[in-house]
Amino acid sequence: MAELKDFSNGNFDAARAAELALLVDLEARWENLRASSALPDVPSSTQGLQGKQKAYHDFVTKLAGYNKRFAPVHVPELLLNTPARLGLWCRAMRDLYTQVERIPRAPCPVHLLEKAYRWADRVADRMGKGRPTRTPSPDTIRAAILDLEALRQWCEDLVHVAPAMQSP
Repeated sequence: MAELKDFSNGNFDAARAAELALLVDLEARWENLRASSALPDVPSSTQGLQGKQKAYHDFVTKLAGYNKRFAPVHVPELLLNTPARLGLWCRAMRDLYTQVERIPRAPCPVHLLEKAYRWADRVADRMGKGRPTRTPSPDTIRAAILDLEALRQWCEDLVHVAPAMQSP
């Protein structure tokens, strides 16, 4: 997550932040499609497979282009399975989208938020805690930033509760 810390400190210019914002949303789109196909109640179809293949192609093409242009390279975050890790990632994504919200063509990170909620649901289920409240799909980057901040706070609250649960 070294690259994410760089832009949290304001070390990215607007063009790079916009490229990274698009990349992480494409990454989330592919991950969400991949995760949904693993569900037993989701039927497989040729159209669904083609959609996943296109999402993967879009992501890896953008990733290769981004990594050729910028250092450090973007490495997808694989483990968001604890409140601490998910909270750090949500904070980093909030910071990234705060940088790009004033860019007129920057897309709203709908897929990224779905990924964040999907991981939060998994963390909540594993810990036996209530899932975070989902808001309707955001239509602005500002709304997405607020959702990411709420998820970050939810994770922080879980981090503080978890040690207390382990006490005898």
